[in-house]
Amino acid sequence: MKLNLKRATLIISLSFIVSLIIIGSGCLETPEATPATIDENALTAYGWSQVGIEEKSFEQELTDSKSLTISSVTVEYYNDRLMNDINEQALSFAEENNIPFETGMPASMTAHMVTYRLTLPSGAKLPTDLMSDITERMVNDMKEGNGIEDIEDTKTRTIILNDGTEASVRIFTGSGNSTDTDLRMIGFVTAFEGENTNTFVMGFTPDGEHRIEAGIVDGTLFSVDGESELDEMLELVSTIE
Repeated sequence: MKLNLKRATLIISLSFIVSLIIIGSGCLETPEATPATIDENALTAYGWSQVGIEEKSFEQELTDSKSLTISSVTVEYYNDRLMNDINEQALSFAEENNIPFETGMPASMTAHMVTYRLTLPSGAKLPTDLMSDITERMVNDMKEGNGIEDIEDTKTRTIILNDGTEASVRIFTGSGNSTDTDLRMIGFVTAFEGENTNTFVMGFTPDGEHRIEAGIVDGTLFSVDGESELDEMLELVSTIE
C-alpha cells in the first residue's frame, strides 16, 4: 500500500506560506526530517518488519529571492506474523478439504502501517485545519489504493506517545469490493507534533472471515481478529520517537 504523499504535503494554503515568508528572506532554512520509527524491539516482539523508507525534499520558488522547502521521510511497516498465520490457516483449510491451493496470499492480506514525518521552514508547525485535511486525504488514498468501499468512522481513541504526550486516533472500518467474503478492514489515522516536526501515521488490518465457495467446498479460508490487530498496531505507534 502506497500513499500519494506528495499530494498530501503540498496542500499548504497560500496564507500559511505568506506567514512563513515573513520569518526571513532568501531560502528559508528547513530542518532535515528524521524518520518516525517504531521501536525495533517492539517490532520484533509483535512480528512486524520495516519494509521501506523514502526521503523527499520539495522546493518551491516563491519569488526570485525566496523559496520554500519541505523535508519529509516515509517509513512503511508490514506484519509478517499475521501474513504467516493467514497462509497457515489457508493451507490447513486446503488440506482438510483436499483441494489444490497455492500457499502465497496477496500482500494486501496482512496489516500495514506507514509513518510520515515532515518539517517546514524554521521548524514551523502545520495549522490544525491543515493537519485534519492531510489525514482526510490519507484516508481517501487508502480507500482508492486498496479497493476499499463503504468507509465509515467508528470511534476515536487516545494513545500515550513515547514522550508522554497524548495523540488522538481516528478509527474507521470498510469493506472490500468482493461479495464472496465477510472480510472487512479496520484502519486508523493519527497525527501529532514534535520538536520542529509534524508526524502522521496510518495503518489498516483485515478483520473477520474470508469465506470461499468452490463446488462442494464451503467454509472459512482464514479469519483475522482485527480488533486485536488494531490494539497491537497502536501499541507500536506509541513507541515512535
